Amino acid sequence: MSLYTEYSLSQSATMSIVLEALHELVDYELAVVLDFDGEDTLSVHTATGPLSGPAFKEFSLSLTKRPDIRRLLEAEKPHLFAEDESHVDTYDKILDLPDAHSCMVSPLIAGGEVIGLLTLDHRSCGIFSREILNFIGVISRLIAIALQQARREADLQDVTVRLAGERNRLLSSKADAYRSFAGESPAWKAVVDMLTLVSATSSPVLILGETGTGKEEAARLIHRLSPRSDGPFVAVNCSALPATLAESELFGHEKGAFTGAQALRKGRFELANGGTLFLDEAGDLPQEIQPKLLRVLQEGLFERVGGERSVHVDVRIVAATNADLSKAVADGRFREDLFYRLSVFPVSLPPLRERGNDVLLLTEFFARRLREEPGWENLSFSADALDMLLCREWPGNVRELKNAVERAAILARGGEMTADHFADSAMRCVCVPAAGNPTPTGQPTAAGSPLPAGSTTPAGLPTSTIVSLAEAEREHIRAALAASGGKIYGEDGAARLLGLKPTTLQSRMKKLGITPERV
Repeated sequence: MSLYTEYSLSQSATMSIVLEALHELVDYELAVVLDFDGEDTLSVHTATGPLSGPAFKEFSLSLTKRPDIRRLLEAEKPHLFAEDESHVDTYDKILDLPDAHSCMVSPLIAGGEVIGLLTLDHRSCGIFSREILNFIGVISRLIAIALQQARREADLQDVTVRLAGERNRLLSSKADAYRSFAGESPAWKAVVDMLTLVSATSSPVLILGETGTGKEEAARLIHRLSPRSDGPFVAVNCSALPATLAESELFGHEKGAFTGAQALRKGRFELANGGTLFLDEAGDLPQEIQPKLLRVLQEGLFERVGGERSVHVDVRIVAATNADLSKAVADGRFREDLFYRLSVFPVSLPPLRERGNDVLLLTEFFARRLREEPGWENLSFSADALDMLLCREWPGNVRELKNAVERAAILARGGEMTADHFADSAMRCVCVPAAGNPTPTGQPTAAGSPLPAGSTTPAGLPTSTIVSLAEAEREHIRAALAASGGKIYGEDGAARLLGLKPTTLQSRMKKLGITPERV
């Protein structure tokens, strides 16, 4: 017996049992079950008997080329070919049967649907009778039901596999999205919950927060978790858009719209069609294009510069700003109706100083990325480094922390990063003109370089009031020790006042030459 099938083992076994049982009642040399694809093709599902062979595995026929077989299917009843009946043998290309031989076909019909065709052949004449023909008609209905069930099970299995694959892809995608948005503090978890909630919609989102808090990452998280995740994510820095080019940049232009417009150019809205457009620093949008932006938000329509035809787009808008847009509205610099349209769902990102131990999670996240660089596989943090990172206020937020970790990693040469490697990462020295030695205002000096004598800081303070970071830290620790009566440990100890671990404070004291007795 030869068996060719693409269905489950149980269905193959069922078909084999049926045909073997049939062979005990009907003397055939070839029994073939052909599967109909619903359109034009019959292909071999199962072939058995002495005449079957490997050639049947790939056999199929087109009903367009065999209208005689199509008519037999449409008749929906078994047919026994008479000895003198002219017909083209079904398997003439792969099987050499005598011109005169026994041949019978029976359509496989279930629930009014053509499932396939059963054929029986024998090299001798007169093998099949009318009684056998009627019997085959009954058996064919059973075979049709078995095939239909197999097809449904296969379809269900395909759907299950596809759904499982899609589920795994989504879970992996979401895991990657959340991984780059690390944080466990209550304030940050509340933000993630809000972003996850709104991601399932197409509503505009306004992300608020200080510089460096991760507004673009928040926008990307919304996009990755949304039904538009397979679409484009296009980011625009509105503060970098000159008023004269902003309209062309956002909405595109037609060929010849202005001098230099040598070809049609799609704007950011068209490039983001089907996805998400992120408008960073939205408070800096030129007033001239604010009405056009409002129309896109309301209707999804705009015209390219120099064009007359309206272009329709399906774009989700996520805007971000660190400015007070309500004040900009009051000052007349931002349209009130546009403000309300952009801020359908405002989300405020907390600064890093309000996120507690998230600093350590983010630090490890940045370090893990750096460890992927050759030679940095052993990058690590000392205990005093982690304590120092926790103590910082990080006015530059996540962006400043990321840069500080990268700088410390370089200083540590890919090894252990200590507090010393982070000590000067927040220094912001500015060189100002001094008598007899003018220097361009605003040019940064090397970290830790003193300002010229007699000069002033950008805030107008005399340089005599500025002390080194180490001296400032020394005085701060001394003040805490004095307030605690020289006590380091305990609820009223200096370590508690400074927000440090006692061991970390002792380490800093030793480095700075401080002893409790000398306070």
